[in-house]
Amino acid sequence: MELIIDIIIEFIIVFIFRYPGAGIRWLISRIWNSKKKFSDFLNDAIYLNAIVALLTLTAIILTIK
Repeated sequence: MELIIDIIIEFIIVFIFRYPGAGIRWLISRIWNSKKKFSDFLNDAIYLNAIVALLTLTAIILTIK
């Protein structure tokens, strides 16, 4: 039962942070004059997008505190 809950929680976290992570990666790539589309970043690496979003959120929270 615990395994099922962990899988569901992980799926929810990855799904929620997928779009902000892809957006952050897309904005950073625009600074370096990349012409990749947002959809390319969105479909590129789902877990990487989630990690980028979580790290950015953590940095923002730590900066505020």
